[in-house]
This record gives sequence, C-alpha cells and structure tokens, in this order.
Amino acid sequence: MKILFLLMNSNTKVMKNLNVLYTNIENFFFKQDKQTEFLSFFRVAVGTVILLQFTAVLPDFDKLFSSSSIIPQDIMSVFTPDRLITFSKIVSFLQTFGIEESTTIAITKVSFITLCVFIIIGFYSRIAALLLLILQIALLKGSSFFAYGADFFTSMSLFYLILFPADQHFSMRNFIFGRKPGDSNFTPIKRLFQIHISMAYFFSGLDKALGFNWWNGESIWKAIHLPYSNRDLNIDFSWLTEHSYIVSFIGWSTIIIEMCYPFFIWYKPTQKTWLYLTVSMHIGIALVLNLYYFSAIMIVWNITNFYFEQPAKKMVISSKKKISAEYIPKQTG
Repeated sequence: MKILFLLMNSNTKVMKNLNVLYTNIENFFFKQDKQTEFLSFFRVAVGTVILLQFTAVLPDFDKLFSSSSIIPQDIMSVFTPDRLITFSKIVSFLQTFGIEESTTIAITKVSFITLCVFIIIGFYSRIAALLLLILQIALLKGSSFFAYGADFFTSMSLFYLILFPADQHFSMRNFIFGRKPGDSNFTPIKRLFQIHISMAYFFSGLDKALGFNWWNGESIWKAIHLPYSNRDLNIDFSWLTEHSYIVSFIGWSTIIIEMCYPFFIWYKPTQKTWLYLTVSMHIGIALVLNLYYFSAIMIVWNITNFYFEQPAKKMVISSKKKISAEYIPKQTG
C-alpha cells in the first residue's frame, strides 16, 4: 500500500509539474499583451526606413531596374526562376497594352512612395504592406545583383506588418473613421518575431565562430577597408596595424554579442544591457561600413521586440498610506 501511495503521489507531482509547464508555455505564446506601443513604433519606423531607402535609390532607378540598367535584364533573368514576377516582366506585360516603360516606371515610383506613406500614417497599413511587399519583391528579384541584406530584412519587415494589426493604434484610419483601437491578441505573432530575431543573431554568430577570420580580426580588417566603407567619416585606421589585438577584440565581441543574444536578451536582468550592446554594434556598422539602411532596419527590429518589454519599477502610494512596489510596462512618449 505504501508503494502504491508513493507511486500515486509521484504521478500527481509529475502531472502538476507538466500542468505548470503547459500553462507557462501557453501564457508565453498566447497570453494577451495590453502593451501596444511597439506596434505603432514598428509601423512608423519601418515605413520611414523603407521610404528613405527608396528615395535614395530614385536618382539611379533607371540604372538599376529599367531595360537600360547597368547589367542587362536578359543577363539577370538567367538567375531568376521563371515563376517569379519581376519588374521587367511587369514592364513587358504592360507594353502589350501600349503602356510605355517610362510610364510604368513613373507609376511604380509614385505607388511605392504612396504605400510607404500609408504605412507610416496607419491608413490600412496591412493592405499597403501587402501591395508594397509584392512591388518590393518584384524589384528585388528582378535585380538580384544589386540586392543586399537590408532588402531581405525589408521584405521580412513588410511580412510582419501584414501579420500585425499595426494600424489599430495611433493611426490615421482610426482618426478618419472614428474607430476605437481593436482588442486583438497579437502575442503569438510577437513571440514569433522575437524568436525569429534571436535565431537570426545566434546562427549569424555561429557562422562567424566556425571560421578563424573573426577570431584573429581579419574579417574586421577587410570590412573597414572595403571600397564602399569609411567613405563618410574617413577615419584613418592605419594605426591598427600596430595594435592588431583591437580588431581581434572587435571580432570576438561581435561573435559573443550575436551568439549569446538569445540567452541574455530574454533574461530580464541583462535584457537592457544586451539590447544596448546590439544597437551599439549596428551603429558602429552604420558609421564605419556605411550600411545605414541595414543597420536602421536591425535597430528597429531590436527596439520593437525587446525595448518595450523592459519593465520599470514604480512606487505606488495608496489611499491608506501604504507603499507597494509594482511592475508596469515602460511607457514611451
């Protein structure tokens, strides 16, 4: 009887532990989050970065995407699957209806800017993000030789804007139609976004750690001497030849920041510190390597996912003169 009682007691404890684990996982992924500031920030910041990136490309739009581009379209089409819709295919299709390429380019420019503005002001941002994603991919896939990391993160940002109800708060749509903010549960999408960025950093750091170029600083040395790097500040890095340990330290630091990101960014006591380290790393990349839009997108991703998660401690004095400490979401303003 004692053995049977012990077994039943043990099974009860196991079931209780499993139930607690299930409840914690369910709350983590599905508990409704009343904090909505990150939605408005993400929408406005991503829309602004994409708009600035596109306006920077506008003077050279014809050289990159038109039939008179630097690299001929028939060469770039060799590396593009036939099933993908590219900008050159859109131009060719509209030409069958008598619409000239110059007209299509002008409509594309206006449409791209208009959709960015709709996203920023929150006017049916989900529909605008969907249309902009289709247009952005058409431009990106048709001119893959000119694409880099910022373009792919732009596509992913637009994808998350489609998933998030980003225009339910602080939006022009609510202002015009007098709508009240909705009560959607966006926690599952938010957790997906947070896990996504955590995995991206971890595997980026792991890839760097597998070689030796980042450990000895060679990759840092090559990066700061690339033709497009250090063109704005024109910093003299020649002194690093006598202090090679500095570039090695920067390489080690980059690996540690990226590989340890999933561990320290989720741990509340170190969350703020790791967020600042990661943002500082991207600011350095922007200033030294001149990768402004890539750094801006990554900084937006970091702030969106984890800055608004950081709680702030506040002392609340009740009417009975009792003082109690409680955690409230950090307000931005």
